[in-house]
Amino acid sequence: WRSLVPTPMAFSPKTCSRLRQIQSILTQSSKSQPDGILCFLGIDSRYNEGCRELANYLLFGLYNQNNNEFERTGFPEEILDDVIILVKPDSVHLYCNPVNYSYLLPYVAYWRNLHFHCLTENEYEDEEVAEEFKISSFVDMVRDCSRIGIPYSSQGHLQIFDMFIVEKWPIVQAFALEGIGGDGFFTMKYELMDVSVDLWKTYSKMDPVSLENLVYEVIMTEVFGFSSVYHWVNNHLFMISPSRQPFGHLVRNTGLGSSTAKHMVVQCVSPKGPLACSRTYFFGTTHVPYLGKLQQMF
Repeated sequence: WRSLVPTPMAFSPKTCSRLRQIQSILTQSSKSQPDGILCFLGIDSRYNEGCRELANYLLFGLYNQNNNEFERTGFPEEILDDVIILVKPDSVHLYCNPVNYSYLLPYVAYWRNLHFHCLTENEYEDEEVAEEFKISSFVDMVRDCSRIGIPYSSQGHLQIFDMFIVEKWPIVQAFALEGIGGDGFFTMKYELMDVSVDLWKTYSKMDPVSLENLVYEVIMTEVFGFSSVYHWVNNHLFMISPSRQPFGHLVRNTGLGSSTAKHMVVQCVSPKGPLACSRTYFFGTTHVPYLGKLQQMF
């Protein structure tokens, strides 16, 4: 068994590629485009799945529920999830703590213009200092923004965007605190917009890591076995465009003496990218090979 995610040190150009894909959403020629895309993990977004999905895209599944790497650390979930990411067109702001910093670093070290907001271990031991630093970091991140995109919904679970629900997220509520906050309610100071659909389009693009994961999943689950193909096709059929439908075809009237040929061609097409695989199945001896003069020698 091996992880579907390659070792972090193999990520250097790939992490930058995915970040650029997200940043391209912010550079589209439209007046309605946000100045940044804001992502909170864990309790700070009330465990919003859209935020988790964006983090997993940028960090190659680090926060997937089936990732055992975090479980082996023994640290509480609220410490490992203590992350804020703000993606801007030409920079990234990342808040984290000294515990999860070492886990995040291999995935983000090659990001251009990365601004870390992180306390030292000694400073982080003081809970009040740590909480104030987190809030002030959040305020500093968004200071020069006017429109902020929120990854509100995850793929397949579209929710009606409600900025008042966002206002109830704990870290967003803290924005209004006097003295260390942003001098007012977050949703009154900034225009919020849902960028979920734009993000889904980006997630669907094939890149080296998603291609590797797809090929690994297809091969290791023996998708080329007919029964597996049948189930895989049934599960994914509704996601595939009409022009690239997978098929199973029994060729007829082409066998010996115009009989039914005993073979089948099966093709599977990935619903998420350009990968397509075909295979021919023979159900028995379908022909007698012609050996010509060689046959007369025996």
